[in-house]
Amino acid sequence: MKKTITISLLLLMILLKDLHSQSDWFWLDPLPTGATLKAVDFADQNTGYTCGKTGVITKTTNGGLNWMLMNPVTVYELMSIECLDQNTCIVVGDRGSIFKTTDGAQSWVNIPSGLEVSLLDVDFPNSQIGFITGASGVLLKTTNGGENWNFISLGISSTLFSVSFNDVLNGVAGGANRIYTTTNGGLNWSFHSFGGAFDYFQSVDYVNDTTIYGLFIDFPYKVYKSTNRGASWDAFDIDILNISELPRAISFNNSLTGHIATKDGNILTTSNGGSNWVLDTGFAMGYDASQVFWNVNAIDSSSTYAVGSGGIVVRSTNAGESWQKHAGNLQTYYDIYFTDIYIGYIIGEKGLVRKTTDGGLSWNDINLNTTLQLNKIFFTSSNTGYICGDSGLVRKTTDAGLNWISQTTPAADTGFMSIHFINDDTGFLGTDGGSVLKTTNSGSSWRHVFRITGIGDRSTNDFDFLNETHGVVAATLSLYFTTNSGDNWTSTIFPATYFNSINYLDSNNIIAFASSDKIVKSTNAGQSWFNINNQFGGNIYSSQFFGNQFGIICGEDGRVARTTNGGINWILQEFLASEFLNSVYFANPNIGYIVGEYGQIIKTTNGGLSFINLSSQFIPENYTLHQNYPNPFNPNTTIDFELRKPGVIRISVYDISGKFVKTLVDKFHTSGIYSLKMEASELSSGVYFYTMYSSNHFINSKKFLKIK
Repeated sequence: MKKTITISLLLLMILLKDLHSQSDWFWLDPLPTGATLKAVDFADQNTGYTCGKTGVITKTTNGGLNWMLMNPVTVYELMSIECLDQNTCIVVGDRGSIFKTTDGAQSWVNIPSGLEVSLLDVDFPNSQIGFITGASGVLLKTTNGGENWNFISLGISSTLFSVSFNDVLNGVAGGANRIYTTTNGGLNWSFHSFGGAFDYFQSVDYVNDTTIYGLFIDFPYKVYKSTNRGASWDAFDIDILNISELPRAISFNNSLTGHIATKDGNILTTSNGGSNWVLDTGFAMGYDASQVFWNVNAIDSSSTYAVGSGGIVVRSTNAGESWQKHAGNLQTYYDIYFTDIYIGYIIGEKGLVRKTTDGGLSWNDINLNTTLQLNKIFFTSSNTGYICGDSGLVRKTTDAGLNWISQTTPAADTGFMSIHFINDDTGFLGTDGGSVLKTTNSGSSWRHVFRITGIGDRSTNDFDFLNETHGVVAATLSLYFTTNSGDNWTSTIFPATYFNSINYLDSNNIIAFASSDKIVKSTNAGQSWFNINNQFGGNIYSSQFFGNQFGIICGEDGRVARTTNGGINWILQEFLASEFLNSVYFANPNIGYIVGEYGQIIKTTNGGLSFINLSSQFIPENYTLHQNYPNPFNPNTTIDFELRKPGVIRISVYDISGKFVKTLVDKFHTSGIYSLKMEASELSSGVYFYTMYSSNHFINSKKFLKIK
């Protein structure tokens, strides 16, 4: 049976209380995270932080050249971060979230706000006085470094998107249709009205004693400027932006030089105080993407950072004359397939093909000499595989991906959405026009065996076969069945349902996954169906099962879920990814991969099950890394460790030569005694070392022996 796995992620609207539990999934690429970053700030030229979706926090201590993933703050989306010094930061986000760190993001304290609305921006003119803006007209002020916050009423219920203070008295806030200014530390505010009823100031910047800028979201997009603390304003059109290139944030190095970052990944620069804006043509994303940049921040007269989707961080050290990408990715992957636990392939947009031979630790690009979108990949053996994509593309390899040969298909079929083989010779192609094609000679020729008729979208998105005769197709509005190797098909109609993935579990059980959070199952080989209430929370794009009980699904907004009872109940996995996850593939019941938008690649080595447990909340006197047991072992072993203080714990495995192999743990843990279960079926027999760090400080290293 084919690959099928479902991932879901409705993880929670709660704080990460179980921080002692290691995530079931970890990042392979991009590193340190592929989650969307919403804000960036620096304490000085070297020490900076980002925050974003799924409560992600990253940190740099070398001016943004390298970034490390810090302990999670919350599962909520974090919208803004402010650095008070190298070790002290405030972050704000959804559901009224306010958190503070005083130890460089090693640990965080929750500051109750008493609010449930989204908090969108935070700014401190000095170490004690700060302001927060948010939805429903929320404006908060602190006078003790963020320990307590008081509500300031502007008498409005519309959102305040941004806030910026030049000093403790003079500040600006951007809201719906208006800019608000204060000259007495927020006690009183003047409003300045511009534009229509549904426009707003996404971003504001109080640059010096007199100069204020506001980024106005109405097409044609504008920058508003005041040189007299808001008494009067001039408007400048951003002529080089079209309507789709939504500007997201504005920030100035000085009163003349500033930058705008857009959702399509463009960076604009002005050198004359906003009168004219120039598109930086020297900086390009490399891939077509939307929703790229979310924030830009000029931290001094020359250094500027922009962050966004896929964990992207770009930097300029010369006031925007040139930019370099230092983290993140933007290429989108649509499918993944592994032929064993080490060798796998990823395909995606613009003819993208990548291969790994070390279980995803490194990837090499394969040139297919096409810029067409590639949709599905399938291998019938370790050497023989097929790729299908847009505009009638079908390619075949017989040498494990080194070379790919074009296959001939009927000219009328142009968009291939799915491919599946039931043996070395017999396979099927599904098109975006509702056709099913079949080959019986390993792809040398293809013929039509079925075509969906009717009005509207008729895409055939996925196949699965129980054996060489019984199979199913997931299509728009329908599921189709064959009992004679695809020569004839019967259908079951599901109005207003867009099926993306299907699994033939056994002779009686079939389960299908669709957009709009829908799962349907049959226990009588498709004669009747019932809905499963799973609360996945979004579109489901891919699934995989082992046997008829254990399965994984993935989909919208980074959601991942697993089932252990044939899909009747689904357990949402811990938040990690944040964008669409398009495909899941498990090489065996333990080792699995998921890929998606913005270059997201995540992996599990324990079948998506938590494998580290808090054995005792007793606080040890020291940090201790114990010898694993059993030792030697194959393939499972246990590693116990003790933590005197909370911190980000990283335990990594290295081979006898000192080469990095994999990371077992890289996450915040409270004080206590822990037991880690390691599954190492992918390791060759031999001697390895495992090393523990706490908050980047070396603790100890031990040796173990893996045997066959």
